[in-house]
Amino acid sequence: MADYTLKAEPREETGKQVGRLRRDGKVPAVLYGHGVKPRNLTLRRGELERVYHKAGGSTVVGIKLGGDKPAEENALIQEVQHDPRTGRYLHADLYRVRMDEKIKATVPLTFEGTAPAVRELDGTLLTNLNEVEVECLPGDLPSEIMVDVESLATFEDSITVADLKVAAGVEILAEEDASVATVTPPRTTEELEALEEEDTEGKPEDTEVEGGEGEEGAEGEGGEEAAEGKGVEGEGGSEKSDEKPDDKGDKGDKSDKKKD
Repeated sequence: MADYTLKAEPREETGKQVGRLRRDGKVPAVLYGHGVKPRNLTLRRGELERVYHKAGGSTVVGIKLGGDKPAEENALIQEVQHDPRTGRYLHADLYRVRMDEKIKATVPLTFEGTAPAVRELDGTLLTNLNEVEVECLPGDLPSEIMVDVESLATFEDSITVADLKVAAGVEILAEEDASVATVTPPRTTEELEALEEEDTEGKPEDTEVEGGEGEEGAEGEGGEEAAEGKGVEGEGGSEKSDEKPDDKGDKGDKSDKKKD
């Protein structure tokens, strides 16, 4: 059983009609996945914000469907679109999963501890990977993978994918020798002076321009882009519909999905 749940209601509103739902504190969503017909749903904004903050995009969430035939589905909150000005949630993509079928998902890396090479040698921690793709059953999917940097005692030490610890049944789909984190040494006085000289040489000289005031260029209005979510791939592909929120642009290819 999922640790987190979201209550959802069937949704008839699409296109520009979803604006009214958002004004009422609701978020239009689409539930889709392998072997099922996409369904338009409505979620409560406050509940979605609370659950997504805790579960993120790599934890299975129970979707309680209201209506004439109440049911519960297991899904990942694959993507949430925000208003770039207010941060308000505008739309959610829910990827339905089967608990007996393996899926692929991107899991974030969380770095903990302080590397001795940073604490004692004044080095700088360099993280080369912040997330990795994994394959496992939905019930085994980790919400994050912890990376302990205490093993980085010198500038020659490194943490690779092979050093990451995950539960049995979880396979990391990345090269084992791929670098995750290292510590770089502090810059020498000579290097700092050389950088300072480069900055000085690269600065243009101040020049005076005779004549009247120049014209100010007009500033055009910039378009808003929807944030791209993390990909989750189940076994056996599926198709998604072209429906999308009225105030968002096209999103990337995802299977079995509608947009409002």
